[in-house]
Amino acid sequence: MSLNGILLAVVLLTTSNFAISQTNCVTQLTDLNYIMQSKQQGLLRFEKNKPTTDFAYQTMQTYRDYLSYAYQHILNANPRASMPCPIQTATYQLLVKQQQRPSTPNIADLIAPFELRQTNTRKAVLLIHGLTDSPFTFHDLAQIYFEQGYNVRTLLLPGHGTAADALSRVTAKQWQQAVNYAIARTSKDFDQVILGGYSTGATLLVNYLTVQPSNPKITALMLFSPATAPHNKNGWLAKWIDYIPFVNWIDKDADIDFAKYESFPFNAAAAADDVMQSIALSKLSKRSLPNLAVFSVMSDVDTTIDTRASLQLLSTLHDATARPANRLDTLLYYGDKNTINSDFPKDYKVINPQCQTATCKNIHGISHIAVVNSPNNPHYGAQGHYRNCGSYLDDDVLYSECKTTKEPNIGERTAANVLAFATLQRLTYNPYFDEQAGYIRQFIQQVEGLQGKQ
Repeated sequence: MSLNGILLAVVLLTTSNFAISQTNCVTQLTDLNYIMQSKQQGLLRFEKNKPTTDFAYQTMQTYRDYLSYAYQHILNANPRASMPCPIQTATYQLLVKQQQRPSTPNIADLIAPFELRQTNTRKAVLLIHGLTDSPFTFHDLAQIYFEQGYNVRTLLLPGHGTAADALSRVTAKQWQQAVNYAIARTSKDFDQVILGGYSTGATLLVNYLTVQPSNPKITALMLFSPATAPHNKNGWLAKWIDYIPFVNWIDKDADIDFAKYESFPFNAAAAADDVMQSIALSKLSKRSLPNLAVFSVMSDVDTTIDTRASLQLLSTLHDATARPANRLDTLLYYGDKNTINSDFPKDYKVINPQCQTATCKNIHGISHIAVVNSPNNPHYGAQGHYRNCGSYLDDDVLYSECKTTKEPNIGERTAANVLAFATLQRLTYNPYFDEQAGYIRQFIQQVEGLQGKQ
């Protein structure tokens, strides 16, 4: 190459790096060229630095110590941790007001675990996110609990918050260890604790509660799209495929979503399968849930988790003899109520929202990932810039069209929907979120009423 050619290459490389360094998380979401480059080359798929230290997850360590460790871990390993990210949720604004975050966030500020702190109250909610997610998952739900007078804590599961390849080195045992610490520490710090989990986080909570000695401070369990059995019945094969050299990834995506991973290694599926096996019905039949009430949310067309298995889980846990508080058990079920198992307990309170507003019109099924996010969420909501187009990872033309079309079809990525529509954007927000918030408040009030009578 001539000297001029070398100089031109240097200029182009410098310009490209400068352009990327000057962008933010929102502009990246709409830069199709960068999205496709990242998808094809795995630009955001790998950690910046491998972790050199780990948190001991000992109860003697305060939660503020844990939060500080997790934030620094994200800064060290996430390739975009310091990138400006002008996303202002109500939870983030409250964290700023409480002087826990800067007024102008970067990605680490948004995805790191957080604690919304009340004054003069001894009750708390602990929220555990799902596989590939981050605590940003709970920015909308956290507000509901905080407004009810609860301190709100979140946890970052090991292998999360940095880059997808971190999940190739994590185990279910590590996740459970982190969850056990968070529950023990929160129970030590507060007198009343509600546990809430989304997807894999929900499963880790069920396992904890049915294995550990009963804790009278824990007053309720709230499950959002609980991971009970994969929709794809070949998930158990992942741990064996993961042993094959150079076969590491199930999905390779752009990982442009700052709040969760889009790429998915085989080891992650294997670890998730281990978590789901921990609450298999054959095992739960020999264990019991403590005497606390359960609130659950799920969709009839969930394509990540088998809804029938989740309904069977609720049936098994709904044991009036072992758990008198089961009279408060509530299921918020999106979709066709007739798809609920015929043997589902008749005394179970089932709420089946029906579409009555423009927000839910033209939405083709509530997805697994939608239930926790408000339509007003600035990232995942109806006006957010992020689009989930994972149905078309093997077709760059359809993938690009899904990312750019002005009028996308939106819903769960069922086989029928993918066949019916030229492109389908997976629904990332819950059109019934405000109604769901009302049911959560009602449930909490009932739980507190029950506690007052004891």
